[in-house]
Amino acid sequence: MGDGDASLPPSQERRIADTELAYQSDDSDESDSANNVTWAPGDGICPSTAQFNRCCEAKFDQWSTAASTPPPGSESSQYYIQSFLDLLQDVPSFLHSPPKDINIAGGRRSYLTLTSTLQIQTTDNPDCDQPEKPIDYYQCLGRPSPATYETKADTPLPVAIPVSANPLRAGYLTNIVLAWSYIISSRWVEIMQLAGMESQMLLDHDTRIEECFWDIVTQSGWVARVKWNQGVFYSPWMLRSEDDKKERRGDRTPVASNSSLAFDILLDFCVSEGLEGELIIGLAAVLFLTSRNAPSPKFAPPILNLGIPRSSTKKELVWHQLFQSIDKCMFLSCTQDALDSVLCSVFFDPSIPCNLMGAASLGVRKALSKGGEVDLQQLLNAITNIKPQLSILWAGVLCSHQATSFLKLTFRNLPPINLAAALWTNTAQSFLQIAYESSDVPEPITPRANEFQTSYFCRSVISVPWSPAPPFGATPISNLSLEVRAHLAHIHIPRSWRIYWNLTSGKQVPASATHYLTPVHIDGIHQSYSTEHANEMPYPESEQRPADEQSWAATSRLFNWHRGYDDGIWLDDGSGDVDAIRRRQRHAWMVDPFDDDSDEEVEETKHRELDVEGISRWKGEVERFS
Repeated sequence: MGDGDASLPPSQERRIADTELAYQSDDSDESDSANNVTWAPGDGICPSTAQFNRCCEAKFDQWSTAASTPPPGSESSQYYIQSFLDLLQDVPSFLHSPPKDINIAGGRRSYLTLTSTLQIQTTDNPDCDQPEKPIDYYQCLGRPSPATYETKADTPLPVAIPVSANPLRAGYLTNIVLAWSYIISSRWVEIMQLAGMESQMLLDHDTRIEECFWDIVTQSGWVARVKWNQGVFYSPWMLRSEDDKKERRGDRTPVASNSSLAFDILLDFCVSEGLEGELIIGLAAVLFLTSRNAPSPKFAPPILNLGIPRSSTKKELVWHQLFQSIDKCMFLSCTQDALDSVLCSVFFDPSIPCNLMGAASLGVRKALSKGGEVDLQQLLNAITNIKPQLSILWAGVLCSHQATSFLKLTFRNLPPINLAAALWTNTAQSFLQIAYESSDVPEPITPRANEFQTSYFCRSVISVPWSPAPPFGATPISNLSLEVRAHLAHIHIPRSWRIYWNLTSGKQVPASATHYLTPVHIDGIHQSYSTEHANEMPYPESEQRPADEQSWAATSRLFNWHRGYDDGIWLDDGSGDVDAIRRRQRHAWMVDPFDDDSDEEVEETKHRELDVEGISRWKGEVERFS
């Protein structure tokens, strides 16, 4: 995803989450063999068993309490809708008033994509020469073929919204999902037409939405498409059953798109049948049709031959507020990894460092599990308590049978990060967003979190680190690169944002007003949980090993990200112990697993001939930042 993608430098962009590692328990022999890389708790990089256990227990207690304590008001559908609307408050609207010649790309059998830029102001210091950070983000405006869903036997759905409601009705949910697909695609046609694009809604001949709504949406009696640059693209939210092997080419007629009328028909039906929970969840399920981290959704067969109820005037205002938010939903949904990253952010704790990330995940997973599997209703209960803005989104992926993919990303691998979406939705996804207090760190030392933040924000072209968790430890200011050292006092942190259209000419045009942010302050990073009375017994290897591998992945990706962009890394914690630094440099969680030279012995500096050219370059850098 360009500058906005969470990744390592190009030389390190191979996935490492599945790399096998050898875990070494407290009482096993250490080994520095390149063929048998091992580690041990409390070895200077890995937390001790007591620290691991204390972190795991703290998250277990937090999520156990959240799962068993429903928040006040959660028995009402309005509670969930209002929370979701709060999430969307600052999200821009989809393709709103674009200028001519915006940067759209797409060809036959490819996606129609729009590239735009988010500009983040990161410091108020007038002396800073890099006060803003640009991030490119990509949006899917059309797809080469409709999305598909698998037909699953009519079995009970795993969760309910509201929590106290009756079980959801699977067949009706499928109908409602298909109806939302039509409604959002209708709105897509309307917006694309306003933007001057050749977009159409087509219905089967002799059908009208007022008379044949359910036949049209359940029997694939419609097509939403746009023609662009000699190609045909379909709405990103157009959904078909996998049983429809090929798009029908029957007699279809262009009609005026009317998303408002379609929504009124759906709302009247759901209110009359007591399907408000299914109505909320159906919207979320359709928004995830653009996800690249989840498999195709699975739904029960739709119910056919439904009637259209009479229009009712007794409708709560919140339902119409939900419909008015559709443009914002579309903006978020079509942005690459945006919804996925927002969804996974519910588990992010900015106070837990990368080497304890697996311990935290293990604690959450154990708190929500019954019989070794995550209890999905308990999961939704806890999310509703901890971050109610995300409960509708989680209910959508749970009822689409897609949650397993996101839980694996969160508990075993590393979740997607989209810093732009984090700022639009005011959700914390990465340590880059957090103002870490460092009053307890002596002046010549700076926390690694502040160093890595500064490294990211003071450079215009640098990718988001893959790990959401902050680095642990601190380092002398004298150990920082010249560029980071020059910017450290500027205190770079996201302070405001504004989006821009990118034109084919290379110019940029403002696409929104400036939105100001309230920084989230954290009093330090819990590298050392209090270990008084902590359990010293390690967890079973079946639990410990996946947790350690996730911590290893987070730590390795984060520190090797810094190594790649900062011309190396020296793990000096200020103690002056060179032998300890060397051991940390060779640690399995620190070496670059794809760099053949990374495991070489760190040697004392040897005498070399005077490098006059190198000294001149260094002198120029010093003068630049002095």
